[in-house]
Amino acid sequence: MKSIEDVLKKRSNITFFNEDKIPDKKIIENILQKTHDLMPHKNNFYNYEIEIYGPEHVEEKKYTALATVCSYSKEKYSNPNATPEDFKELEKLYDMWLECHKEIKTSKQFYDMRKKVSNTHFNNQVRAPYLLVYTKRNKLLTESQKKSEYYKKGKLNEVFNVNANSRSNMWLIQAGMHSMITAALAVEKGLSASFCKCFFYNTNIHSNILRRAAEKSSNIAFILGIGYKDDSKYHYSSMVPKAEYDEIVIWR
Repeated sequence: MKSIEDVLKKRSNITFFNEDKIPDKKIIENILQKTHDLMPHKNNFYNYEIEIYGPEHVEEKKYTALATVCSYSKEKYSNPNATPEDFKELEKLYDMWLECHKEIKTSKQFYDMRKKVSNTHFNNQVRAPYLLVYTKRNKLLTESQKKSEYYKKGKLNEVFNVNANSRSNMWLIQAGMHSMITAALAVEKGLSASFCKCFFYNTNIHSNILRRAAEKSSNIAFILGIGYKDDSKYHYSSMVPKAEYDEIVIWR
């Protein structure tokens, strides 16, 4: 049996998921049920919810990938004044970027590709077979909680300020907790789990997946992709070094 440390060491962000090998939906449901059962929640209030997009949402995921364009090109396309023609150009760049990744084996090929696509990059992990979109719940209490005796007797509203809890940023904390447990359980099952926070919404590349980011991107905490890693593709890693342990952990 793998230790928690082994599982967490194995998890890393990846760029490409295998498109031919799709995890069974029951595996994902089992992972999510376990996370739901195991995760603690302050006062059992669920300030977040998760929308899940399975393998059938191919087109939506492509447009989501276009909305993750980053590096030197991001400002041009995330600009509200970007035109439909700009996004046609972006789609061509994306298709070229994907095609190039079929051949990249060396650093030289990588840098040649970067020049070819004008240093454009995409967070293609959003095309994972299963995409989890973490957002804030509009209503704090669920229907099952309202059916409880504690709620019916008025005790819940007497003890807790539901409106104050609804306005809190607890959903971001809970989203982070839920996603890490889910990611760990996925890795334990031999899957990969990859995060993405770099995206924007534009009507020219509308995707239901990102619709809650239409007003502002922070309405979506982040997106978590789950599936099998495509080992045949070039994968990226952050060039920013980790901070030193004692820069972050400070004993008093």
